[in-house]
Amino acid sequence: MIPEVDFYSYLRDLIEQIPEGKMSTSKQLAIALGDQIAASAVSSALQREEFHEARGKVNAEEAAGLSYFSDFRSDKPLRRLAELQRDLAKRVVSEDAYPESGRVAGVDVAYRGDEAFAACVVMDRALNVLEERTAVVEIRFPYVPGYLAFREAPAVLSAAKLASGFDLLIVNGHGVAHPRGFGLASCVGLELDVPTIGLARSPLIGDVGERRGCWAPLIHEDKVVGAEVEAHGSRAYVSVGHKISLEKSVKIAKRLTAKGRFPEPLRRAHMEAARMRKRV
Repeated sequence: MIPEVDFYSYLRDLIEQIPEGKMSTSKQLAIALGDQIAASAVSSALQREEFHEARGKVNAEEAAGLSYFSDFRSDKPLRRLAELQRDLAKRVVSEDAYPESGRVAGVDVAYRGDEAFAACVVMDRALNVLEERTAVVEIRFPYVPGYLAFREAPAVLSAAKLASGFDLLIVNGHGVAHPRGFGLASCVGLELDVPTIGLARSPLIGDVGERRGCWAPLIHEDKVVGAEVEAHGSRAYVSVGHKISLEKSVKIAKRLTAKGRFPEPLRRAHMEAARMRKRV
């Protein structure tokens, strides 16, 4: 469903189109990739060893007296991925299909270079650890706001599919609280066909409305797309991933948060992913 995309290969093909004697900018390359929001990711990518010889062809921004090239031939891969997100968002279910007595898992990813270290921790209702599964995956897609699923989903899915089973998965990323209504949590939920909750440290879209007890709605274009919740002095942002309502998502996130800002299965997965990165 979600294709694995080699961002760096697309970028290299574009840079090779820059004629001798001309330059381009990170912004123009991002536009050629399909979304100028990727300009920062392009700038960071140029620091990679594979782009050592190409750095002289790209400036961060235009400067007077230089000839700049922007007439790239490109099928705009980021635009195609954004269109895919919009199409898949129509398949997300925001109704409850989760048995509260079930097994709850959390999944998170830590990075070292191009290696993604994913951990999935399954717990019971009493927060006893039932299972821990891990996976290491090579990633060729940097962080680009709104496109996290194409960076992180391969690793998340690799770890989650190793678990013997769970009834709900909490994902470190947004669900429908996303510019195109289809963040990482929705992607993973749709792929696995299980209820998922998205939980993130900061919002991608929306404004926080008036508090409703233990949470406040996250509102985007006059629609409630998520919730801001507080726990132990920290804030987190909850949204529907798939097959669950926002009300149930908030209730579960609050009930399972024993330390810090994240529900315990996700907190434990975060810790295990970080440990893997250090010891592997």
